[in-house]
Amino acid sequence: MSTKSICIVAGDPSGDVHGAWLIREITSRHPEWSIWGLGGDRMAAAGMELWQHARDWAVMGFAEVIKTLPLFHRRLSDLDNEIQSRKPDGVILIDYPGFNLKLAPRVKKRGIPVMYYIVPQLWAWGKRRITVFRKHVDHTIVVFPFEKDFFESHGVPAEWVGHPFVDEVKATTPREQFRRQLGMPDGHTLVALMPGVRSHDYDSHLPVFTEALKRIAESVPNVHGAIGVSRAVAEATKRVSEGPVPLSVTPETYNLLTAADVVITKTGTTTVECAILGTPMVTAYRTSRLTYLIARTLVDVPHIAMPNLVAKRKVVPEHVQDGATPSAIARDAITLLTNPDANAALRRGLAEVREALGAPGAVARAARAVEQWIQSA
Repeated sequence: MSTKSICIVAGDPSGDVHGAWLIREITSRHPEWSIWGLGGDRMAAAGMELWQHARDWAVMGFAEVIKTLPLFHRRLSDLDNEIQSRKPDGVILIDYPGFNLKLAPRVKKRGIPVMYYIVPQLWAWGKRRITVFRKHVDHTIVVFPFEKDFFESHGVPAEWVGHPFVDEVKATTPREQFRRQLGMPDGHTLVALMPGVRSHDYDSHLPVFTEALKRIAESVPNVHGAIGVSRAVAEATKRVSEGPVPLSVTPETYNLLTAADVVITKTGTTTVECAILGTPMVTAYRTSRLTYLIARTLVDVPHIAMPNLVAKRKVVPEHVQDGATPSAIARDAITLLTNPDANAALRRGLAEVREALGAPGAVARAARAVEQWIQSA
Protein backbone atom coordinates (compact mmCIF):
# COMPACT_ATOMS: atom_id res chain seq x y z
CA MET A 1 0.00 0.00 0.00
CA SER A 2 1.30 3.44 -0.93
CA THR A 3 1.65 6.02 1.81
CA LYS A 4 -0.02 9.35 1.12
CA SER A 5 0.37 12.69 2.85
CA ILE A 6 -2.72 14.88 3.20
CA CYS A 7 -2.87 18.36 4.68
CA ILE A 8 -6.28 19.36 6.09
CA VAL A 9 -7.07 22.96 7.01
CA ALA A 10 -9.97 23.73 9.37
CA GLY A 11 -9.76 26.91 11.38
CA ASP A 12 -12.99 27.03 13.38
CA PRO A 13 -14.92 24.75 15.81
CA SER A 14 -17.43 23.59 13.21
CA GLY A 15 -14.65 22.64 10.81
CA ASP A 16 -12.91 20.75 13.61
CA VAL A 17 -16.01 18.57 14.02
CA HIS A 18 -16.41 17.84 10.31
CA GLY A 19 -12.68 17.32 9.91
CA ALA A 20 -12.58 14.81 12.75
CA TRP A 21 -15.39 12.74 11.25
CA LEU A 22 -13.67 12.74 7.86
CA ILE A 23 -10.27 11.82 9.33
CA ARG A 24 -11.82 8.97 11.28
CA GLU A 25 -13.22 7.49 8.07
CA ILE A 26 -10.05 8.02 6.04
CA THR A 27 -7.76 6.46 8.65
CA SER A 28 -10.06 3.47 9.03
CA ARG A 29 -9.50 2.79 5.33
CA HIS A 30 -5.87 3.88 5.13
CA PRO A 31 -4.11 3.82 8.51
CA GLU A 32 -0.79 4.18 6.69
CA TRP A 33 -1.66 7.62 5.32
CA SER A 34 -0.15 10.69 7.00
CA ILE A 35 -2.70 13.38 7.84
CA TRP A 36 -1.54 16.70 9.24
CA GLY A 37 -2.52 20.34 9.24
CA LEU A 38 -4.52 22.99 11.05
CA GLY A 39 -7.32 21.84 13.32
CA GLY A 40 -8.57 21.42 16.86
CA ASP A 41 -8.81 18.86 19.62
CA ARG A 42 -11.31 16.68 17.79
CA MET A 43 -9.18 16.37 14.67
CA ALA A 44 -6.13 15.59 16.80
CA ALA A 45 -8.08 12.91 18.68
CA ALA A 46 -9.15 11.42 15.33
CA GLY A 47 -5.52 10.95 14.37
CA MET A 48 -4.32 14.15 12.70
CA GLU A 49 -0.90 15.59 13.45
CA LEU A 50 -1.52 19.20 14.43
CA TRP A 51 0.88 21.50 12.66
CA GLN A 52 -0.81 24.24 14.67
CA HIS A 53 -3.87 24.24 16.88
CA ALA A 54 -6.76 26.29 15.48
CA ARG A 55 -7.53 27.71 18.89
CA ASP A 56 -8.21 31.45 18.48
CA TRP A 57 -7.89 31.26 14.68
CA ALA A 58 -11.63 31.65 14.09
CA VAL A 59 -12.70 35.22 13.34
CA MET A 60 -16.29 36.01 12.37
CA GLY A 61 -17.64 39.23 10.91
CA PHE A 62 -16.23 41.67 8.38
CA ALA A 63 -15.31 44.33 10.93
CA GLU A 64 -13.66 41.76 13.18
CA VAL A 65 -11.53 40.40 10.32
CA ILE A 66 -10.11 43.84 9.52
CA LYS A 67 -8.62 44.09 13.00
CA THR A 68 -6.62 40.88 12.55
CA LEU A 69 -5.24 41.35 9.03
CA PRO A 70 -1.51 41.42 9.96
CA LEU A 71 -1.86 38.20 11.95
CA PHE A 72 -3.93 36.70 9.14
CA HIS A 73 -1.25 37.28 6.52
CA ARG A 74 1.50 35.95 8.78
CA ARG A 75 -0.43 32.74 9.40
CA LEU A 76 -1.20 32.37 5.71
CA SER A 77 2.49 32.65 4.82
CA ASP A 78 3.52 30.24 7.59
CA LEU A 79 1.15 27.52 6.41
CA ASP A 80 2.03 28.10 2.77
CA ASN A 81 5.70 27.63 3.62
CA GLU A 82 4.92 24.46 5.60
CA ILE A 83 3.00 23.01 2.65
CA GLN A 84 5.88 23.88 0.33
CA SER A 85 8.29 22.13 2.68
CA ARG A 86 6.24 18.94 3.21
CA LYS A 87 4.79 18.69 -0.31
CA PRO A 88 1.64 16.71 0.56
CA ASP A 89 -0.18 14.67 -2.07
CA GLY A 90 -3.22 16.87 -1.59
CA VAL A 91 -4.71 19.64 0.53
CA ILE A 92 -8.29 19.46 1.84
CA LEU A 93 -9.87 22.77 2.82
CA ILE A 94 -12.80 22.72 5.23
CA ASP A 95 -15.02 25.84 5.32
CA TYR A 96 -13.04 28.76 6.92
CA PRO A 97 -13.40 30.82 3.73
CA GLY A 98 -11.58 34.01 4.68
CA PHE A 99 -8.39 32.01 5.05
CA ASN A 100 -8.89 28.99 2.80
CA LEU A 101 -9.95 30.92 -0.28
CA LYS A 102 -6.65 32.81 -0.02
CA LEU A 103 -4.68 29.63 0.59
CA ALA A 104 -6.11 27.67 -2.38
CA PRO A 105 -4.38 29.72 -5.14
CA ARG A 106 -1.04 29.45 -3.34
CA VAL A 107 -1.32 25.68 -3.00
CA LYS A 108 -2.48 25.19 -6.58
CA LYS A 109 0.41 27.33 -7.82
CA ARG A 110 2.77 24.81 -6.25
CA GLY A 111 1.21 22.01 -8.28
CA ILE A 112 -0.50 20.39 -5.30
CA PRO A 113 -4.12 19.20 -5.80
CA VAL A 114 -6.79 21.05 -3.79
CA MET A 115 -10.12 19.72 -2.54
CA TYR A 116 -12.82 21.74 -0.78
CA TYR A 117 -15.13 19.97 1.69
CA ILE A 118 -17.86 21.84 3.62
CA VAL A 119 -17.85 24.73 1.18
CA PRO A 120 -18.25 28.41 2.10
CA GLN A 121 -21.66 30.00 1.71
CA LEU A 122 -20.78 31.66 -1.59
CA TRP A 123 -24.40 31.32 -2.67
CA ALA A 124 -25.25 33.85 0.07
CA TRP A 125 -22.46 36.42 0.02
CA GLY A 126 -19.59 35.50 -2.29
CA LYS A 127 -20.75 34.72 -5.81
CA ARG A 128 -17.85 36.67 -7.25
CA ARG A 129 -15.43 34.37 -5.40
CA ILE A 130 -16.62 31.35 -7.34
CA THR A 131 -13.66 32.08 -9.63
CA VAL A 132 -11.37 30.67 -6.94
CA PHE A 133 -13.12 27.33 -7.30
CA ARG A 134 -12.96 27.38 -11.09
CA LYS A 135 -9.24 28.14 -11.18
CA HIS A 136 -7.74 26.68 -8.01
CA VAL A 137 -9.95 23.88 -6.59
CA ASP A 138 -9.71 20.47 -8.25
CA HIS A 139 -12.59 18.72 -6.50
CA THR A 140 -15.57 20.19 -4.63
CA ILE A 141 -17.66 18.16 -2.18
CA VAL A 142 -20.93 19.66 -0.90
CA VAL A 143 -23.33 18.57 1.83
CA PHE A 144 -26.51 20.49 0.93
CA PRO A 145 -28.36 19.63 -2.30
CA PHE A 146 -28.86 23.27 -3.30
CA GLU A 147 -25.08 23.80 -3.10
CA LYS A 148 -24.55 21.33 -5.95
CA ASP A 149 -27.08 23.26 -8.05
CA PHE A 150 -25.37 26.55 -7.24
CA PHE A 151 -21.81 25.47 -8.03
CA GLU A 152 -22.69 23.65 -11.21
CA SER A 153 -24.76 26.59 -12.43
CA HIS A 154 -21.54 28.61 -12.11
CA GLY A 155 -19.41 26.11 -14.01
CA VAL A 156 -17.91 24.25 -11.03
CA PRO A 157 -18.55 20.47 -10.90
CA ALA A 158 -19.61 19.47 -7.39
CA GLU A 159 -20.18 16.11 -5.72
CA TRP A 160 -23.08 15.97 -3.25
CA VAL A 161 -22.57 13.36 -0.52
CA GLY A 162 -25.38 14.32 1.87
CA HIS A 163 -25.05 15.89 5.30
CA PRO A 164 -22.83 14.25 7.97
CA PHE A 165 -25.21 15.31 10.72
CA VAL A 166 -27.73 12.71 9.54
CA ASP A 167 -25.41 10.05 10.98
CA GLU A 168 -23.91 11.92 13.88
CA VAL A 169 -26.69 13.96 15.47
CA LYS A 170 -28.50 11.78 17.98
CA ALA A 171 -29.30 11.82 21.68
CA THR A 172 -27.50 9.46 24.05
CA THR A 173 -29.94 9.82 26.95
CA PRO A 174 -33.71 9.24 26.78
CA ARG A 175 -35.71 12.48 26.67
CA GLU A 176 -37.51 12.17 30.02
CA GLN A 177 -34.41 10.95 31.80
CA PHE A 178 -32.41 13.94 30.60
CA ARG A 179 -35.15 16.34 31.68
CA ARG A 180 -35.01 14.82 35.16
CA GLN A 181 -31.23 15.26 35.15
CA LEU A 182 -31.83 18.97 34.63
CA GLY A 183 -34.03 18.96 37.74
CA MET A 184 -37.32 19.33 35.87
CA PRO A 185 -40.56 17.94 37.33
CA ASP A 186 -42.73 15.91 34.96
CA GLY A 187 -45.05 17.95 32.78
CA HIS A 188 -43.00 21.15 32.86
CA THR A 189 -41.80 23.01 29.75
CA LEU A 190 -38.15 23.05 28.66
CA VAL A 191 -36.78 25.90 26.54
CA ALA A 192 -33.25 25.35 25.21
CA LEU A 193 -31.06 28.40 24.56
CA MET A 194 -28.27 28.00 21.99
CA PRO A 195 -26.46 31.36 21.73
CA GLY A 196 -23.42 30.09 19.81
CA VAL A 197 -20.03 28.63 20.67
CA ARG A 198 -17.82 31.60 19.82
CA SER A 199 -17.43 34.17 22.56
CA HIS A 200 -18.72 37.10 20.50
CA ASP A 201 -21.79 35.10 19.39
CA TYR A 202 -22.42 34.02 22.98
CA ASP A 203 -22.17 37.60 24.24
CA SER A 204 -24.39 38.96 21.47
CA HIS A 205 -27.19 36.42 21.81
CA LEU A 206 -27.37 35.19 25.40
CA PRO A 207 -28.76 38.41 26.97
CA VAL A 208 -31.47 38.57 24.29
CA PHE A 209 -32.32 34.89 24.68
CA THR A 210 -32.52 34.97 28.48
CA GLU A 211 -34.80 38.00 28.34
CA ALA A 212 -36.98 36.18 25.82
CA LEU A 213 -37.10 33.23 28.23
CA LYS A 214 -38.42 35.48 31.00
CA ARG A 215 -41.16 36.75 28.70
CA ILE A 216 -42.09 33.20 27.73
CA ALA A 217 -42.45 32.31 31.40
CA GLU A 218 -44.93 35.15 31.84
CA SER A 219 -47.30 33.41 29.41
CA VAL A 220 -46.45 29.73 29.79
CA PRO A 221 -46.51 28.09 33.23
CA ASN A 222 -43.70 25.97 34.69
CA VAL A 223 -40.97 26.99 32.24
CA HIS A 224 -37.40 25.81 32.68
CA GLY A 225 -34.44 26.99 30.63
CA ALA A 226 -31.14 25.31 29.77
CA ILE A 227 -28.20 26.74 27.86
CA GLY A 228 -26.11 24.55 25.59
CA VAL A 229 -22.47 25.48 26.25
CA SER A 230 -18.96 24.11 26.04
CA ARG A 231 -17.91 21.54 28.60
CA ALA A 232 -15.56 24.03 30.28
CA VAL A 233 -18.38 26.52 30.85
CA ALA A 234 -20.73 23.78 32.04
CA GLU A 235 -18.20 22.57 34.59
CA ALA A 236 -17.67 26.11 35.86
CA THR A 237 -21.33 26.61 36.72
CA LYS A 238 -24.26 24.24 36.78
CA ARG A 239 -26.86 26.95 37.19
CA VAL A 240 -26.60 30.53 35.98
CA SER A 241 -29.82 31.88 37.46
CA GLU A 242 -31.73 31.52 40.66
CA GLY A 243 -34.39 33.95 39.45
CA PRO A 244 -38.02 33.34 38.49
CA VAL A 245 -37.01 30.98 35.64
CA PRO A 246 -34.71 28.05 36.53
CA LEU A 247 -31.81 28.22 34.08
CA SER A 248 -29.21 25.47 33.89
CA VAL A 249 -26.20 24.87 31.65
CA THR A 250 -25.16 21.66 29.91
CA PRO A 251 -22.57 20.56 27.35
CA GLU A 252 -24.83 17.69 26.21
CA THR A 253 -26.34 19.65 23.38
CA TYR A 254 -27.87 16.77 21.40
CA ASN A 255 -29.57 15.50 24.56
CA LEU A 256 -30.74 19.04 25.28
CA LEU A 257 -32.13 19.63 21.79
CA THR A 258 -33.97 16.31 21.93
CA ALA A 259 -35.41 16.99 25.36
CA ALA A 260 -36.51 20.58 24.66
CA ASP A 261 -40.05 21.62 23.82
CA VAL A 262 -38.70 24.55 21.83
CA VAL A 263 -35.21 25.82 21.01
CA ILE A 264 -34.11 29.45 20.73
CA THR A 265 -30.94 29.42 18.66
CA LYS A 266 -28.49 31.53 16.75
CA THR A 267 -28.73 30.79 13.05
CA GLY A 268 -26.07 28.30 12.05
CA THR A 269 -25.14 24.71 12.79
CA THR A 270 -27.71 24.21 15.54
CA THR A 271 -30.58 24.85 13.15
CA VAL A 272 -29.57 21.82 11.09
CA GLU A 273 -29.20 19.72 14.24
CA CYS A 274 -32.69 20.73 15.37
CA ALA A 275 -34.11 19.87 11.96
CA ILE A 276 -32.62 16.38 12.13
CA LEU A 277 -33.90 15.86 15.67
CA GLY A 278 -37.29 17.34 14.74
CA THR A 279 -37.34 19.92 17.55
CA PRO A 280 -39.28 23.18 16.95
CA MET A 281 -37.09 26.27 16.98
CA VAL A 282 -36.98 30.03 16.75
CA THR A 283 -33.82 31.40 15.12
CA ALA A 284 -32.06 34.74 15.48
CA TYR A 285 -28.84 36.44 14.50
CA ARG A 286 -27.14 39.56 15.84
CA THR A 287 -23.68 40.94 15.10
CA SER A 288 -21.78 44.21 15.32
CA ARG A 289 -23.39 47.22 13.65
CA LEU A 290 -20.53 47.64 11.15
CA THR A 291 -20.49 43.95 10.20
CA TYR A 292 -24.23 43.99 9.69
CA LEU A 293 -24.11 47.10 7.48
CA ILE A 294 -21.39 45.54 5.32
CA ALA A 295 -23.24 42.21 5.17
CA ARG A 296 -26.42 43.88 3.95
CA THR A 297 -24.59 44.98 0.80
CA LEU A 298 -23.17 41.51 0.14
CA VAL A 299 -25.68 38.90 1.29
CA ASP A 300 -28.32 37.96 -1.24
CA VAL A 301 -30.53 35.14 0.06
CA PRO A 302 -34.25 35.04 0.87
CA HIS A 303 -33.64 33.45 4.30
CA ILE A 304 -30.79 33.13 6.80
CA ALA A 305 -31.86 29.99 8.69
CA MET A 306 -30.51 26.88 6.97
CA PRO A 307 -33.75 24.85 7.24
CA ASN A 308 -35.52 27.63 5.31
CA LEU A 309 -32.81 27.63 2.64
CA VAL A 310 -32.99 23.85 2.26
CA ALA A 311 -36.80 23.90 2.11
CA LYS A 312 -36.79 26.98 -0.17
CA ARG A 313 -39.53 28.46 2.00
CA LYS A 314 -39.98 29.75 5.54
CA VAL A 315 -40.23 26.70 7.77
CA VAL A 316 -38.84 28.16 11.02
CA PRO A 317 -39.17 31.72 12.37
CA GLU A 318 -36.07 33.86 11.90
CA HIS A 319 -35.13 37.27 13.31
CA VAL A 320 -32.13 39.37 12.28
CA GLN A 321 -30.24 42.21 13.98
CA ASP A 322 -32.65 44.90 15.25
CA GLY A 323 -35.54 42.54 14.58
CA ALA A 324 -34.04 39.93 16.90
CA THR A 325 -35.69 41.32 20.03
CA PRO A 326 -36.72 39.40 23.14
CA SER A 327 -40.37 40.21 22.49
CA ALA A 328 -40.31 38.96 18.88
CA ILE A 329 -38.46 35.77 19.79
CA ALA A 330 -40.72 35.12 22.78
CA ARG A 331 -43.84 35.67 20.70
CA ASP A 332 -42.87 32.97 18.21
CA ALA A 333 -41.77 30.57 20.94
CA ILE A 334 -45.04 31.04 22.83
CA THR A 335 -46.98 30.27 19.64
CA LEU A 336 -45.07 27.02 19.19
CA LEU A 337 -45.66 26.08 22.82
CA THR A 338 -49.36 26.88 22.94
CA ASN A 339 -50.68 26.36 19.40
CA PRO A 340 -50.71 22.65 18.45
CA ASP A 341 -51.43 23.40 14.78
CA ALA A 342 -48.44 25.74 14.46
CA ASN A 343 -46.23 23.26 16.26
CA ALA A 344 -47.32 20.37 14.04
CA ALA A 345 -46.84 22.42 10.87
CA LEU A 346 -43.30 23.32 11.86
CA ARG A 347 -42.49 19.68 12.68
CA ARG A 348 -43.75 18.61 9.24
CA GLY A 349 -41.50 21.20 7.66
CA LEU A 350 -38.51 19.94 9.63
CA ALA A 351 -39.24 16.39 8.49
CA GLU A 352 -39.05 17.61 4.88
CA VAL A 353 -35.72 19.28 5.59
CA ARG A 354 -34.37 16.14 7.23
CA GLU A 355 -35.36 14.10 4.16
CA ALA A 356 -33.65 16.60 1.86
CA LEU A 357 -30.34 16.25 3.72
CA GLY A 358 -29.80 12.80 2.22
CA ALA A 359 -29.40 9.21 3.33
CA PRO A 360 -27.08 8.06 6.14
CA GLY A 361 -23.44 7.46 5.20
CA ALA A 362 -22.42 10.96 4.12
CA VAL A 363 -19.00 10.89 5.81
CA ALA A 364 -18.22 7.46 4.35
CA ARG A 365 -19.14 8.77 0.89
CA ALA A 366 -16.92 11.81 1.43
CA ALA A 367 -14.02 9.58 2.51
CA ARG A 368 -14.44 7.45 -0.62
CA ALA A 369 -14.36 10.63 -2.71
CA VAL A 370 -11.12 11.66 -0.96
CA GLU A 371 -9.65 8.20 -1.56
CA GLN A 372 -10.42 8.25 -5.28
CA TRP A 373 -9.25 11.84 -5.65
CA ILE A 374 -5.93 11.45 -3.82
CA GLN A 375 -5.06 8.19 -5.56
CA SER A 376 -5.78 9.62 -9.01
CA ALA A 377 -4.21 12.99 -8.32
